Amino acid sequence: MDPNVVRALQRAVAAFVVTFVVGSGVVFAMNAAGDGGADASSPSPSTDPTEPGGGTVAGVPDAYLLWMPEGFPEGVGESLTTLPRVRRVAVAAAGVAWLTRSVDEDGEVVDAPGSPDTIPLEITGVDPRAFAWFLEPGDHQDTISALEPDQAILSTSSAKLRGLAPGGRLEFDGGIALEVSAVLPDVVMGSYEAMVTRATADRLGALPRYALLRMRQGATPGAERVTNDVIALLEEQVREPAVEVRTPDQVELLRAFDDSLPPIVLKRRFGEFTGSWGGGSSLAIDDAWQDEHIETRDVPRLGTVTCHTKTLYLLRKAMAQVPEEAPLGDIGECFDPTWTPSMPQGTLPAALWGASIRVNVALNQPGNPPLLDGRIVETMARWGFRWAGLDAYPDGSLFEFVRRPEPDDAPTPSPTD
Repeated sequence: MDPNVVRALQRAVAAFVVTFVVGSGVVFAMNAAGDGGADASSPSPSTDPTEPGGGTVAGVPDAYLLWMPEGFPEGVGESLTTLPRVRRVAVAAAGVAWLTRSVDEDGEVVDAPGSPDTIPLEITGVDPRAFAWFLEPGDHQDTISALEPDQAILSTSSAKLRGLAPGGRLEFDGGIALEVSAVLPDVVMGSYEAMVTRATADRLGALPRYALLRMRQGATPGAERVTNDVIALLEEQVREPAVEVRTPDQVELLRAFDDSLPPIVLKRRFGEFTGSWGGGSSLAIDDAWQDEHIETRDVPRLGTVTCHTKTLYLLRKAMAQVPEEAPLGDIGECFDPTWTPSMPQGTLPAALWGASIRVNVALNQPGNPPLLDGRIVETMARWGFRWAGLDAYPDGSLFEFVRRPEPDDAPTPSPTD
């Protein structure tokens, strides 16, 4: 069975009450307030170190990862230090910075989208010394510790995409200019495109989203125990907090939304767009990018959908294998420019690239216990789509692209397909 389905079933057993309705394959899951599950490995089998599931974990800090889909309440860092067994905490921000211009180390302009367009970059904001403490000696501790408020560190993939190196400069909306001080491996950066200080992240509009925890000597609590401790701690600060926890042996990328593909990987596969956000509820994505990559087609069983061309191919193949008796219900958006800084789907969700789809929307409102036919989940997983129904903040209608289908998952398409 596909690793994504295996993980879903493992988490269902550990964290949810699951009822299978005999004869229909319907899965009904009652959210148990965010258990991280027995196996939080990512569904992607790729060997690309920037994609979850690549198995390349050298350089990943030995830490528990904790994140909340809609961001942490104010002062959560101090609160987390009071948890039993916790020795040290580093709270980090995550968000989107709007790049207006970049210049390489020789002073040549690299990026210069015309106003009002910008390039959205996913950033993380850290306290350099606190974050570096979680790294092993020699794993870029000095580089991160030395990060200044007027600097940014780029991930390897981001530097390659931008064509930048140390000494380059990034200019963001609001007149914020940062020097590129270093380029570090994606795995150290959690596959964020850029790392800045917390103070700079605040100026760029990022929110506190995730934390690293180091336990006291000899303490190795499971994800469920840590999740319950955090929920008990925060229950008076936020209503019904959704919390995701990964233990050190489960962590492959230290980032919020670690089950979803990082935006830098989405950019590499589906293309990078420019756009603008005026403070409302959606992005104005570049028309030229849409003309090149987004199409509206009829897909069997889904009807007329608007998606990235690569997504349309996968959806057609998946729908050909979903049993006719498995109800898909009402279909939601595939390409969806809806965006706000605190949306629980992630900093830059796959829907912005037309790389996700929603099914049975009426019965699966975000945050509610999901109700969906299990055969749909399994078939979509075979074709590379992760189901968000078992997340701490469940989104039972949402499937998002996370990997290419493996050759064994489906027959090779014929020339007429």
